[in-house]
Amino acid sequence: MEKASLVWWTIIPPNGGKIDCQFNPSKLSISKKNSWKGDSSTNFNAPYLRFAGGSNATYSLDLFFDSYAGDKPDDSANSKIIDVREYTNQLLQLSLRGAGYSMFKLPYASPPFVKLIWGKIVLFAAVVNSVTITYTMFHPDGYPIRAKANVSFVQNDFLEMSDDLIPAQNPTSR
Repeated sequence: MEKASLVWWTIIPPNGGKIDCQFNPSKLSISKKNSWKGDSSTNFNAPYLRFAGGSNATYSLDLFFDSYAGDKPDDSANSKIIDVREYTNQLLQLSLRGAGYSMFKLPYASPPFVKLIWGKIVLFAAVVNSVTITYTMFHPDGYPIRAKANVSFVQNDFLEMSDDLIPAQNPTSR
């Protein structure tokens, strides 16, 4: 099965990157809401509804990270267990201006745009709404070696505007 990845880009160099999920998400939830307005002045039981606009779509991922049972050589006595924050800090960077590279260079920079790509699934451009990381196992030296993360995204595809563009018109039908 193909690994899921989060592809991100920003105006701040290095301008983009890719975070490969160590393990594929167990579920993917996408939510989209629309607003409707009804005319309450009519005496109908169910008045005609008029579309009043949509809200940004959202999605969330539950991710799992494990540096203890990761890619270790057969000789576990000589294997190096790494700090799981090498994975989780990449997720936290998605919530920082310029993915953490901005500092004071460009105070108007925003956090990066992100797209989830998983096999044939390519989701809309989004920004990170929240990141929650829970460390669940620690090395005897005290650093975390296993973690769960929940990342929430909100649609922000103003560069693509794929659903708001008027389709091309036939030039002979003016």
